[in-house]
Amino acid sequence: MIYYILVFGATILFALQFLFNQRFEQSRGSDLKSALEFTFYKSIIIVVMMLLISGFKIIVTPFSVALATVYAIACILMTYFSLKAFAIANLSVYSVFSMLGGMLLPFLLGVGFYDEKLTPFKIGCCILIVVSVLLNIKGGNGNKKAILYYMAVFMLNGSVGVISKIHQSSGIAHTDSTGFMFLSSMASIIISAVWLLIKYKKIPIVKGKALAFAGGYGIFNGFGNWFLLISLVNLPASVQYPLVTGGVMVFSTIISALRKEKLTKTDYIAAGISFVASVLMAF
Repeated sequence: MIYYILVFGATILFALQFLFNQRFEQSRGSDLKSALEFTFYKSIIIVVMMLLISGFKIIVTPFSVALATVYAIACILMTYFSLKAFAIANLSVYSVFSMLGGMLLPFLLGVGFYDEKLTPFKIGCCILIVVSVLLNIKGGNGNKKAILYYMAVFMLNGSVGVISKIHQSSGIAHTDSTGFMFLSSMASIIISAVWLLIKYKKIPIVKGKALAFAGGYGIFNGFGNWFLLISLVNLPASVQYPLVTGGVMVFSTIISALRKEKLTKTDYIAAGISFVASVLMAF
């Protein structure tokens, strides 16, 4: 039961983290430089959090370092395309693509490579996912660039879940959930810092509200992913990620409605279909 509570907590944190990401984009822009700045500062917050949680005792293995680096690259690219998407899309449409990618790819990995049971309910879920995505393409921003950003977010968020599943289920010596979050965040700091220094010759100082937005995202995202890594050791990926997806999409749509974003009936229908699909995934 505790692992389902962790997953539920993660869904709330993930639904709220988008607000910080969106506000940072409004404050600093949506280009590559902003994405790297955002990654650099939010990763520092996560590193500090994981050090405090672990009591400054981090296990390091070559396998975990390698996967953490790939994880960090996917997260940096995810941040970049998220900022680009926020410039031309609303929170609800973005979250649909992000969360469906985060659900479908780990689900396929679990069923295909980890012997997780494939049921008629899960097949029906896949069909509903396709319907939901098509509804959002039709009902959301028709800009070709928007669709490109959505699909990039779909694949990258899915790859984060895939890497997490591989790491947590591996028989190769690896670190614990706290250690993996620490290593991946350290890799993000190093990669974004080097990239900034090479391309822009310095690491910009982010202050005020922009720093608060990056820090807020780091706290919500850090705890959310930490919760998922812990529960992933005990829950199948084909159960955990659908539960996260359904919860986040419902909460995100509610948040968008409360913020009076321009949502169409199609957005609400798509979110409802995705929620039903997520529930089916759990059977």
